[in-house]
Amino acid sequence: MGTYPPRECGIATFNQDLLASSQKYLGKAVSCKVAAMNLTPLDTYVYPPEVVWKIDQSDKNAYIDLATEYNNNPLITGVIIQHEYGIYGGLDGENILLFMETCRKPIVATLHTVLPKPSPKMKDVTTRIIERANIIVVLTESSKHILEKVYPQSVNKVHVIPHGIHPTTFTDTTAAKRKLKLQKTTILTTFGLLSRGKGIEYVIKALPKIIKRHPSLLYLILGETHPVVRRSEGESYRNELSKLVTKLHLDNFVKFYDQYLSLPDLMEFLNATDIYISTSINPNQAVSGTLSYALGSGRAVISTEFAQSKEIITNETGRLVPIMKPKAFSKALIELLDSKEDLMKMHRTAFEQTRPMLWSSVALKYSRLLKQYILPPVNLSHLAKMTDKYGLFQFAKLELPDKKFGYTLDDNARALVICSRLTASPYNNKLASIYLHFIKKCQQADGTFINYVDHHNKMAAIQNLNEDLEDATARAMWALSEVLNNKNMPANLKKTAKSIFIKALPYAKRLLHIRSSALIIKSFVNAISACPEYSKELTASIQKNANFLVTEFDNNSDKSWHWFDNYLGYNNAIVPEALFIAGQAVGNKHYLDKGSEALTFLIEKTFSSNRYMPIGHSEWYKVGGERSYFDQQPEDPASMILALVTAYEITGNKKYKILIDICFSWFLGNNSLQLPLYNPENGGCYDGLHPDRVNLNQGAESQVSYLLSRLSVSKLYSNENSSNKKYIS
Repeated sequence: MGTYPPRECGIATFNQDLLASSQKYLGKAVSCKVAAMNLTPLDTYVYPPEVVWKIDQSDKNAYIDLATEYNNNPLITGVIIQHEYGIYGGLDGENILLFMETCRKPIVATLHTVLPKPSPKMKDVTTRIIERANIIVVLTESSKHILEKVYPQSVNKVHVIPHGIHPTTFTDTTAAKRKLKLQKTTILTTFGLLSRGKGIEYVIKALPKIIKRHPSLLYLILGETHPVVRRSEGESYRNELSKLVTKLHLDNFVKFYDQYLSLPDLMEFLNATDIYISTSINPNQAVSGTLSYALGSGRAVISTEFAQSKEIITNETGRLVPIMKPKAFSKALIELLDSKEDLMKMHRTAFEQTRPMLWSSVALKYSRLLKQYILPPVNLSHLAKMTDKYGLFQFAKLELPDKKFGYTLDDNARALVICSRLTASPYNNKLASIYLHFIKKCQQADGTFINYVDHHNKMAAIQNLNEDLEDATARAMWALSEVLNNKNMPANLKKTAKSIFIKALPYAKRLLHIRSSALIIKSFVNAISACPEYSKELTASIQKNANFLVTEFDNNSDKSWHWFDNYLGYNNAIVPEALFIAGQAVGNKHYLDKGSEALTFLIEKTFSSNRYMPIGHSEWYKVGGERSYFDQQPEDPASMILALVTAYEITGNKKYKILIDICFSWFLGNNSLQLPLYNPENGGCYDGLHPDRVNLNQGAESQVSYLLSRLSVSKLYSNENSSNKKYIS
């Protein structure tokens, strides 16, 4: 609820971006609709289909009628109000209270303006908004602090969700400048609807001194005059700026683009920008969408000091300057322009630090506030991008495959498990064929496997000789067994999988490590029905491996430590999961009991305060030592989710189901840093959590770990196929 394009307004653009990202994230399970505010009854905007309701902001009855309609519609599950005092009519936007105090649906109110010293009327309106809203969202920590200080009743109601940014690939300025025919120039940019509060004149006054040192400079002022301003004073502000440019002999150095730019055009200009300038003269401005977009496109920023800029800009991403101080602009610009190398570092840092602000992440946080536990749609775009005709590449630089490191059996095996668990289709079968034939390539004449293949599709001899390959072998057997156990897989793929599996069977029965033994249990249980001629041999090996795990558990456990080894490392949950599987397969309650005891211990060590915290890979957690919390990697929540799903299916214990939800939410931002690792734009997954940031590379292990988790959870939740569509306004 708020303004909406084609009305030209910052809140309108915000609403459209939030809705588009929400709809993309939520998929078909939830439909997002809009109640758009018009300034007067004479407005005749041609709105897109998602706008179902149009409200004249001065029509008090319309607010009450809309709330009544929502109350009577069982499909509407909640309302998100984008609040700005000037768009709802009445004194300080008081008409919105007519809607809020009539509506009985859950309401999330996003306050885009939070003032430390509001007028009495504004304070009264805001107080009533806070009292009625179920949840209050602000866009910065400073806004939260101000709100809770001025309105104590808001404490425990306020959540911070940043202004969103659009996904873009990080680039330097060269290509965009060439496209815009701005080569051999140094570009400064300011964009947005023009009004006197922009403070652009102070940047113009700063330019003469800078141009003496950097004569290739060009300052682009992008955007038309704000429609409301144009109604009251026409183009007087733009004309004043133009006269100032001429007076200072800057006509060759300043260029106005008097138009409302489309998003693609805007991003093109930002890609060409060397330094973005945020010019607000309002120290109480809570947030600037233009500032967010500039940083999000990977551009260094010089900004005046206001709430958001002071919170988001560091010396690694730009500079802060006092409001209305041309000399401060001059000094900051010269400092940044004098060092192109440092400036490029700022571009990269700005890009990396703003990834948590992607609209997809913002949409996810809003949906969680409205209690919409929706699984993201399965998206194989990144998996396909990481795959060529030979197999799945091991590593990535950001979202691009880093081909020089080649491929691993380990990753391709797990990718085959994913394809086996997906609904059969020509596309999925094609991927499955690639991964299966990679496994076949890795099998040696004696039935054993290599793990590493270089980027020329040749065996990486040194790595294969120097590393233990038991885990990779066991994962290959698991993947093959998944194909064998899937009646929907094409017959030719099942035949190939069986021949590889049988050839490797003698070697696979001799694996010694606890994790490889656990994977072999999973593999052999899967394979029994598909290989009846080997059922006795497979069953005997299942019992042998399960007995080995029980013995290791008993040998390493004491009153406070209930585990199979003297440390917790990677992929831990696979081991208790294997005992659950073995216990059910051979009817041995002792295996089930030991699996339950070990899983309970692992849960105690990795779940806390409604959050999953895997053992950090920086240092394993040893008996008597301190556990590490970073670096957290996606393999571990994936392993835990698979184990919890298995435990829930076998025991029916609802505590496991609750923990599955918590563990999966680790990917979506419910983790130690409160940052998402799932990338809704391409279906990828970031490589892990460092103490201070997300690792933005999207390698194979992270991708297959996320997809395995997503497909396992969908065994319990199939919201993406639900016919009971819900609505969010």
